Amino acid sequence: MKARLRGLHLFVPESWKTSATIRRLLFLFLGLMIYLPLMGDVLPKTFDLNVNTVSDVTLTAPVTVEDTEATEQARAKAVSEVQPVYSRNDTITMHQVKLDAFIYKKAGELAARQDMTPEARMKELKENIPFSLSTDTLQALLTMPPPALNAAAKETTKVVTSIMQKGVDEKITTNPELIQQRVNQQIVLVDLDSKTRKVVREVAIASIVPNLTINEEATNALKETVRRSVKPIMIYKGEVLVEKDQYISEEVYRKLDAAGLLERNASKLPFLGLAVFVGFFVVLLDMYMSQAHRKIYNSNIHILMLALIIFLNILVMKMISAGETIDIFSPGYGVPVALGSMLIAILLDTQLAVICSVLFAFASGIIFNYESLLPVDFRYVLYGFISGVAGAYSLGKATKRSRILQAGFIVSALNVITISALYLLVSSTGNWQELVNEYAFGAVSGVLAAVLTIGFLPLFEGMFGILSPMRLIELSNPNQPLLRKMLMETPGTYHHSMMVASLSEAACEAVGADGLLARVGAYYHDVGKMKRPHFFIENQINRDNPHDTLAPGLSKRIILAHVEDGVRMLEEHGLPKQIIDFAQQHHGTTLLKYFYHKATKASDTPIPEVEYRYPGPKAQTRETAIVGICDSAEAAVRSLGSPTPERIENLVRRIIADRLEDGQFNECDLTMQELEVVARTICETLQGFFHNRIEYPDDKQVAVKQA
Repeated sequence: MKARLRGLHLFVPESWKTSATIRRLLFLFLGLMIYLPLMGDVLPKTFDLNVNTVSDVTLTAPVTVEDTEATEQARAKAVSEVQPVYSRNDTITMHQVKLDAFIYKKAGELAARQDMTPEARMKELKENIPFSLSTDTLQALLTMPPPALNAAAKETTKVVTSIMQKGVDEKITTNPELIQQRVNQQIVLVDLDSKTRKVVREVAIASIVPNLTINEEATNALKETVRRSVKPIMIYKGEVLVEKDQYISEEVYRKLDAAGLLERNASKLPFLGLAVFVGFFVVLLDMYMSQAHRKIYNSNIHILMLALIIFLNILVMKMISAGETIDIFSPGYGVPVALGSMLIAILLDTQLAVICSVLFAFASGIIFNYESLLPVDFRYVLYGFISGVAGAYSLGKATKRSRILQAGFIVSALNVITISALYLLVSSTGNWQELVNEYAFGAVSGVLAAVLTIGFLPLFEGMFGILSPMRLIELSNPNQPLLRKMLMETPGTYHHSMMVASLSEAACEAVGADGLLARVGAYYHDVGKMKRPHFFIENQINRDNPHDTLAPGLSKRIILAHVEDGVRMLEEHGLPKQIIDFAQQHHGTTLLKYFYHKATKASDTPIPEVEYRYPGPKAQTRETAIVGICDSAEAAVRSLGSPTPERIENLVRRIIADRLEDGQFNECDLTMQELEVVARTICETLQGFFHNRIEYPDDKQVAVKQA
């Protein structure tokens, strides 16, 4: 059972490890793992008080809240005083103008009809006018000459347009004298005869109709603006709502209720607030990881591990909080908040650990909130955040378990400093014995976090197949069975692997990749050669090359097989998948050029290149790609008779260019700029390996020269 638990990641289907659906479910699971343990600690303290009774306690508002009832009364009064907003309808104005033009046009047409009697013309004109005009005006319209009719039409349009553009509401239409006054003001100076002026006046007065309507939307918007402009009437934090032995009136009772201090009406909103915060944190964590930690985000195994670490840390907090009833115990300062941050920093990423420290600090403030009326005690939030961040950053690149203990002592020191700052900040009235007690538990907190980290680290490494720096250091030990076997049976391959490891580590660190992972991966990348060691040139010391007498096809199968043999041997010895990837991917799908060209020359028919290519896959990470480059570069430079700096650089750059043109870097995220840095670093390191040495003369030569 223990072995199965340690290899839990091996039993997870491959499709689940990168499934977007599973990832969403895991983030939902993470939210539940945060929310459920904190539910019981989030409700604030409440009191059993009633109207017309005497309070047995002095209560102040724990938070600043709005007195909604008083605020609503003030807003309703302000809204009732808002006047309606009118809008002018220019369509009505245009309609009336067109109607006036039609009237004058119709009058001119009827006046020209000599086949109609005056009575018939009068009747038809009246039927075409939608409003009432006097008989004298109708008669004048039918008898006016065309020039006068045109002048009247223009002036009527001008008068109607001028008045209606200023807006005409319904109140004006109920006051005919006001309309007449406005029309008279418009035509008083117009150069028209009295008959035409009378026609214009009557038609204009009849044409003016209301074109202002109440704009409900604008009126409501104005009311809403006025409503919002009324400042809320607040009950401010710290405001005394009721004093001890004070009579509780309905007004006081209402304020106590608004502040959430009544037991009978305890608000459930803190549950919602906690859910919002947790949801907010999970969403931001999802967004942050998808952009800043894409590799971790794409691995559901890593997300599951992150969720379990967070749950473990909160669970430890809950267990420590059970010691609240112990008089000498300070659980808020004794809790190992840094445990989760240290595990995440070692197993995943330091920056991610800092982000999670915010969550741990918030959870600490909720769980250890024994005195504050608020759902969160800021003292433990600040203490938990500093402790978590210190735990994450003090580890550095921990490669030994003793480094974790050192980080624990650093956390302890910062805990004591933080407790001192909080003691001064809140002007505590506690005695020095209490302060010393808190110091002691703060110091124990950091050490306990380190001890628990050391204890849980192997469990998470085994369960999720994580390669922490410490695990990599263990795998790099020369006494590892495979490395020891390689040294004893294939010393040439062992030496080649050590050289490639040094080159790979330097190149990876130059571009910001994981140099330690590349170094350890390079140690194991050629273990498959141990199955047939003498078929590889570095192991052919004082031996003939067996490939000289073999057919190219057989040589090809032997050479290609070392990849599969290596993968199989690494799996049998239980090495992590990240190390196996180096053995599987360091050649990618490159071509065995020597044997391919040899086979082509010996064959009368074309031979497909694919038959002489490694099975792959191509390098999936920067580290495996760089190890592949270093593997080829080290072997090629070693074959040079005189490895001068110029020849080394030309050879290294040709190897990189060939792999680039062959598409071997298409599936990893190496950039052209990084390839240039890799090339320079490899050249510098190789020049250090193969530099020219001073040739010291032997004793006989010295004797001859002295003679």
